[in-house]
Amino acid sequence: MAFGGRFFAGFGAVLFLVTSSALTIAVIMSARSNNNNNSTPSSLAATPNSSSCPNGYDVKVGDTLPGYTPQNSAIAHLEPIDISIGSGATVKSGATVAACYIGALVKTGKVFDTSSAHGGPASFSLSSVITGWQLGIPGMKVGGVRELLIPAAMAYGSQAVSGIPANSDLLFYVSIVSTK
Repeated sequence: MAFGGRFFAGFGAVLFLVTSSALTIAVIMSARSNNNNNSTPSSLAATPNSSSCPNGYDVKVGDTLPGYTPQNSAIAHLEPIDISIGSGATVKSGATVAACYIGALVKTGKVFDTSSAHGGPASFSLSSVITGWQLGIPGMKVGGVRELLIPAAMAYGSQAVSGIPANSDLLFYVSIVSTK
């Protein structure tokens, strides 16, 4: 191959690497901005064990999520956002799960409930929780962490519930410990 041919082949390879790197960075930045500027506590990505929740789940009820940016616009539909994909069993619809979680108001970031406030992972049937969890948790894998942005209609609607005003959109960080 002549020098000109090698030069263009090398130039093409470098151009491909630069373009694909730029595209990767753009996809990552887009995913972060689509996360509604919420700040996920970094320790939430840790895989919990069966007896306790990772450090990030020890936020106190009544506190505001660290680094959270309040969101004034209403949540139009359920938005499940995987923070980390687990490697264990997949949660099925209607399953019983043990999970670490933080629940906060989308509008303010004020925490209204955590599994840590109840002593660690909470166990429950998905058929006995709000619609946002019934639809937003299945498909997760044990060890995975998911952010759920839940519209009021899929949470408590016009009913005020302990620490949650009527018509509140909710934000949850959920880590699945086990499923059956």
